[in-house]
Amino acid sequence: MRTATTAPQPPGASARADATVIGLIGLAHGTSHFFHMLLPPLFPVFIRDFGLNYSQLGLLVSLFFVISGVGQALAGFLVDRIGARPVLFAALSCFAASALAAATAQGYGGLLVAAALAGLGNSPFHPADFTILNKRVSAPRLGHAFSVHGISGNLGWAMAPVFMIGITELAGNWRAAFLCAALVALGVLALLAVNRNAIDDRQGAWGHDKASAAGAAPDHPMAFLKLPSVWLCFSFFFWTTAALSAIQSFAGPALARLYGLPLSATALS
Repeated sequence: MRTATTAPQPPGASARADATVIGLIGLAHGTSHFFHMLLPPLFPVFIRDFGLNYSQLGLLVSLFFVISGVGQALAGFLVDRIGARPVLFAALSCFAASALAAATAQGYGGLLVAAALAGLGNSPFHPADFTILNKRVSAPRLGHAFSVHGISGNLGWAMAPVFMIGITELAGNWRAAFLCAALVALGVLALLAVNRNAIDDRQGAWGHDKASAAGAAPDHPMAFLKLPSVWLCFSFFFWTTAALSAIQSFAGPALARLYGLPLSATALS
C-alpha cells in the first residue's frame, strides 16, 4: 500500500517565504531599536521645556533598560506558553502607547510613563523574534535571518534620532515627532497583522526536535542557570549595553553643551 507524500516546496517559493519572514521580523526588530531611542534625542528639549537635570534624564534611560532587561527574561516563558506572534503584537502596541504618552506628557511623570511602556514593549522582542525565525525560516537561510535581524536593529538605532529631531525641526513641535513615532509602531503592527500567517510560530518545528525525540528526559526550565557560559554572556552584554546606552543617550546633549551644536546637528552624532 502506497502512502501519500507531500510534494517538496519549490526552491523559489521557499526562498520567497523565507524572505518574507526575515523581512517582517527584521522590520519589527528595527522598530524595537528605534524605540530604544524614542526619548534620548530630545533630551535637550526636555531640559529646556521641563527644567530637567541629567540625573532625571538618566533615570528615564535606567527605567527603560531595567524593565526591558527583567521583562526579557520573563518574556521567554510567556512566548513558550502562548506563542511568539501575540506577544509581538502586544509589544508593538506598547510602543504606540509609549509614543502617545510622550506626546501628551506635561512633565517628568509623563516621560517616566513613556519610558516604562517603551521598556515593556522592548522586552519580548528577542524571545519572540528568534522563536519565529527558528520555526519559520529554513535551516540553510537561518544565518541570513540572524544577520538581517542584527543589521535591522542597528538601522533602527540610526534612524531614530534623525526621525525624531527631523520632524521636531520641520513641525516646530516635539510632540508631533512622538505622534509620528506612534504611527510608525501602528504601521508596523498593521503590516505584521496583514501578514500574520507568515509569522505564525504555531507552524514549523524547532530544529532540535528530531534530536530530542530519542526519549531523553527534558531538562528543568531553569537548568540553564547552572551553566557558567550563561553568566559570562550575561555579564558581557550587561556591561556593553550599559556603556552603549550611555553613549547613545547623552552624546547628543554633551555635544550641544560642549560645542554649542544645534539640535539638528546632534541628530547625526
